[in-house]
Amino acid sequence: MVLATVATDLHQLGNALAADLIGWGAAVLGIALTASAVIWVLRLIRA
Repeated sequence: MVLATVATDLHQLGNALAADLIGWGAAVLGIALTASAVIWVLRLIRA
């Protein structure tokens, strides 16, 4: 009974971490895309 509870807790923790990693990955990707767009616009302005 205790092992089943621990396994369930670990499974829920794993799901939470996976969702957190996906969120952080999306945020990093968004920041990178924004930065590249800003650099691209600055190049257009200076050209």
